[in-house]
Amino acid sequence: MPDRYADAVRARRHELRALRALLVPARTDLRDALAAARTGALTEAAARFAEVRRDLDGHPPAAVSAAARAIEAAAHAGWADRAVAAERGTGADRGVALPVPPDDPPPPAAPDPPVPRRARVVEVLADAGAWRLAVLPLAALSGVAGPAVLLPALGGAVLVLVAVVRSRRAAVDRARARRWGTDLLAVTHARIDAELTRRTAARASAATARLEAALDRRRAEIDAELALLAPREPAGA
Repeated sequence: MPDRYADAVRARRHELRALRALLVPARTDLRDALAAARTGALTEAAARFAEVRRDLDGHPPAAVSAAARAIEAAAHAGWADRAVAAERGTGADRGVALPVPPDDPPPPAAPDPPVPRRARVVEVLADAGAWRLAVLPLAALSGVAGPAVLLPALGGAVLVLVAVVRSRRAAVDRARARRWGTDLLAVTHARIDAELTRRTAARASAATARLEAALDRRRAEIDAELALLAPREPAGA
């Protein structure tokens, strides 16, 4: 007649040995998973920066700054979620359940660079092209036309000059705002990259220690149960 108790003990010992075989060191796998978490967060941030960069024209600096801050906050939150999943997933692959790691709040917001000032009229007038559109017609008429023609022409030239100055000034302001926005996005992107690199290294060190401690505890539990289930010599043998 089969000994069901002995069969159950042997099956349990086999199960425990299989579980213990899963408890391999986790340093390399954990570092790779955390590196993938960093890469994923940076890839998403880069895509969002590209969207904002395409739409820079027509957006005031405040809107660009708000978009950059939102991307930075989302990148840190996305990395934190991925890092938690990486740590707990690496433990689950080894049959170890880990608690949620300590919270890793985002860094304080960095100040924006000074917003570019509007172009001054004298800066626009310093451009010879602004004068040329208004002065050349007058120069052409000055030798052949009398006051009756020159005075209206002068008024028209002033109107042309005002329109040209406004147009050139708006173009200069847009160019400055775009350059400012491009620089802001680049600086923010670099700051995110540096911060996530630092946090990934710090998390890898702390998470490895937490996971290795959990693996040691689990090995001790399995070894203790295996010792209880180990075959014993009959008494008096």
